[in-house]
Amino acid sequence: MSFALEDFPDFVYAVHGHRPFPWQKDYLDQVAETGDWLDLDVPTGLGKTSLIDIWLFLLAWQCATGQERSVPLRLFFVVDRRLVVDQAHEHARTVQDALASAPRESVTGRVAQALRTLSGESTALEAVRMRGGVDWASRWLRSPVQPAVITSTVDQYGSRLLFRGYHTSPRMRPIDAALCGTDALLAVDEAHIALPLLTTATDCTAYQQTASHPGLSHRGVQVLSLSATASADPARPRHRITEMDRQHPVAGARLNAQRRLTLWDTSTLAKSPSLAFAQAAEQAVGVMLPLAARPVLGIVANTIRTARATFQLLAARDDIDVILLTGRCRGQDRERLLNSRQMHDLFQGIRADRDRPLVVVATQTVEVGVDVSFAGLVSENAAAAPLIQRLGRLDRTGAFPWAPAIVIRAAAPDPQDIPVYGPAAHATWEWLTSHAPPTNPEGHSAEDLRRSLRQGLVVNPTTLPALLSGTETAALNVPAPRIPVLHRTLLDSWTRTSPTPVPDQPTAPFLHGLSTTPEDVQVLWRSDLPTSNGQPDWDQWASRMAQVPPHPGETVAIPARQLRRFLTQPTADETTSDLEGIADEEIPATPKRRQTMAPALRYDDHDNQWVPATGPRDIRPGSTIVLPSHYSGHDPYGWTGAPGAPVVDLADFPSRTDSAPTRLDAHALTLLGGFDEATAHAATKAITQASKKLLAGEDDESATDIVHQLLDRLLRLLPAPDCVPPTTGSYAPDLQQRLTELRTINAWDITPDGRSSRTGHAILDAADPARLLLIPTRPPVDRPERITGINDDDADGSSLTRPVSLAQHSKAVAARAADFAARLELPAPLVAAVETGAHAHDCGKHHPRFQCMLCAGDRLLAESLDEPLAKSGMDPADRNGRRRAAHLANWSPELRHEALSALAVQQWLATGPAHTQGLDRDLILHLVASHHGYARPLLPPVTDSDPIDVACFMPDQQRVTVNSAAMGTDWAGPDRFEALNRRYGPWGLALLEAAVRLADIACSEEGS
Repeated sequence: MSFALEDFPDFVYAVHGHRPFPWQKDYLDQVAETGDWLDLDVPTGLGKTSLIDIWLFLLAWQCATGQERSVPLRLFFVVDRRLVVDQAHEHARTVQDALASAPRESVTGRVAQALRTLSGESTALEAVRMRGGVDWASRWLRSPVQPAVITSTVDQYGSRLLFRGYHTSPRMRPIDAALCGTDALLAVDEAHIALPLLTTATDCTAYQQTASHPGLSHRGVQVLSLSATASADPARPRHRITEMDRQHPVAGARLNAQRRLTLWDTSTLAKSPSLAFAQAAEQAVGVMLPLAARPVLGIVANTIRTARATFQLLAARDDIDVILLTGRCRGQDRERLLNSRQMHDLFQGIRADRDRPLVVVATQTVEVGVDVSFAGLVSENAAAAPLIQRLGRLDRTGAFPWAPAIVIRAAAPDPQDIPVYGPAAHATWEWLTSHAPPTNPEGHSAEDLRRSLRQGLVVNPTTLPALLSGTETAALNVPAPRIPVLHRTLLDSWTRTSPTPVPDQPTAPFLHGLSTTPEDVQVLWRSDLPTSNGQPDWDQWASRMAQVPPHPGETVAIPARQLRRFLTQPTADETTSDLEGIADEEIPATPKRRQTMAPALRYDDHDNQWVPATGPRDIRPGSTIVLPSHYSGHDPYGWTGAPGAPVVDLADFPSRTDSAPTRLDAHALTLLGGFDEATAHAATKAITQASKKLLAGEDDESATDIVHQLLDRLLRLLPAPDCVPPTTGSYAPDLQQRLTELRTINAWDITPDGRSSRTGHAILDAADPARLLLIPTRPPVDRPERITGINDDDADGSSLTRPVSLAQHSKAVAARAADFAARLELPAPLVAAVETGAHAHDCGKHHPRFQCMLCAGDRLLAESLDEPLAKSGMDPADRNGRRRAAHLANWSPELRHEALSALAVQQWLATGPAHTQGLDRDLILHLVASHHGYARPLLPPVTDSDPIDVACFMPDQQRVTVNSAAMGTDWAGPDRFEALNRRYGPWGLALLEAAVRLADIACSEEGS
């Protein structure tokens, strides 16, 4: 299994089909020798994403050669913008696939085997996009020891690092913080606009180093910048290219690409800068296409509004193909767009004989993360750094004799009027005009303009230093923000995730600097939100969101201020860009009357419930907002911020889950299938008839027959797949496939616990007979099941997986947690403490009424069990069934079984059991109390209103009897929590919790 550093070029060739550049091999050798991850000062186009290969190879090399591991287990690739194409993620996916299929004796196979040995997992590498979510199915890693490449934005990563993960459940925040803040390498691309994150992450590492336990003090996140102009510490050395790279046949061609830049001043062309740029861009396309070496052009605008104006103007032409790329787009729509023919052609490389030229209109989303090569580029004037990034997409490989670029100034000369970049864009324009005089294209013939393009200024990594010589470069870029100091008292308050302190300090200033626009909100659209007398039925809205929770693929991140503007003034100008933390224009409030807002729904992560949002103040940064589909605001290309067609409801299509409910609701089906009014009426009639039959429960027709007949009728309403040409934004094929898959299930049941590996579950809605939920069969026993809707917030939420006994589950979680801890190379006493806490974590489930609830409220069944249960097997989407079970069992929704577990373990530890000699007993108690994300520092202070003596069994089989009247009253919790944070560090303690909690989740999904 062994291999050497000298095998790295062969590894890269086997995975990617080319050998590394000299700087890449030099960097590998330097890190292997010193252990230091230097900042990278490497020009665009020379493969900075190869950091993934370097990190992975070194991690495997240390494992294969038996060295003490110093290379982190996780690599976070962070960019301060919304990407439509994530090159780092695609690079990681390529490596993941190569490792999975490599012959065992090849160098790639040996690397894969080393990584599997390290983690104990069957997957050598996980390539993950970090996204939000409120349930277990939305978590982005299953194991704390899984080698992984995680791509993220500044907000996504930084908020999780600081225990305040945006758009996630508060219960998951400690796990996210542990994975982001320990055994992690943070690589920040375009660090010149992410300096606050670099500084904050470096401060977090310093605080983790103050932990008194030596086994965890050194595990803080390691930070490196992928930018020549920014670093958390200006004195840090940088790794640069050498003369060998300049002489390299491939790298040299990229460094010397003949990009010829021309300036157009069109600020007087139209009153609106967006329209002026759009008109100039259309003219530039006509001028540039005859000169381009390939029929593919890129147009980059500074705002979504300007990009859309340009797209609409060009899309009216019938002689070119046009596609729009913006980063603020729902994940499912993005995947559909990336799978379109135009994008496939773009990624493969446009052929010279393509029948129609392709024009890509985009925002800042293409500045990084997308490995495409345009033959001509049109850009709105911007600051120097983003302008250079945009030029990096022009003749990216240096393969063309020359490639034209036009930079257009469309805004008025007043620097403050330039969207997004302001004075920096003005200074950049002045610098450029000192080297190349601008042209007003009005009044010039196309041939004259083409002649000027041929004579444009050559701008590439080789010529750029001379062009910048003697220039004050600071003025050419957006000023670095003021970065607040991360004080210990503030960090301590952020570690308190349950309950969250009030008031709670926002994290945005520490991720983007002071004086920035508030962070984003996550927005999604649902079509099944009923009204009553013209007003929202808030209870039904909340119930339906809890029944089918949001998933990352149906959400889009929008600045909070822009969403407020859309809901109060939907026709106002849209000035959103694809950068995070960039201030946008403020619309003045109406002075004479209170602003009214279209009602929406907001997830309150403090109280763990969906609440009405009826005024602008209810749109709070970092929250998740649900809009009715008919509000519009989004189309197949992304956020529009304007009225239009209803938005397709994508709730039924989450990724990475086996058990997504399918809502047979005419409103949702109409948008997915593109139904007309008559077809929608027919769907409503079919669903209503089937629901009434199922509710009646007549013996002459089984539930299976009723469901099969309904699915057959719905499938007949859809057009045949070969009759529907593929169009951007059409989800009819997906609906057809889903209904067809459900039709193959041989049996259906409507009882709460009727679902099995052979039987699906149909859930009725007594309040709405025109609505039905279908949940498919369980996967095979040997395969984990990711179920939407299971979370740590509901009292019974974690118990809704496959039925399993309490004794079996406790032993399985203990073994899995101990394995995690051992593979993390924790000291033996900590491994034993983790194992003990994991074994005892669910002992509070011995409570007879909790067991009754797990048996669907059947007390006789609960009393006749051979042994207590840990999991019930009920469906999380069956909200009525769950409420009925809790009511029949007299189990209050506020009661927490882990509170009873902690009470029993505390009493056990007070006896000084030999099983815990030499272990940190405070840690054991905390791991039990916090295994669902509470007790940081307090458990919910809820006691049993009908107390009873409960006998619980400890890891040493000792029987401990406690009275449930004392549940939730551990007032020593805050002092214990503070002491443990000092002992293990904030992220070290979270890592110990994560070992238990991820083991619990994994075993629950596996049914063990």
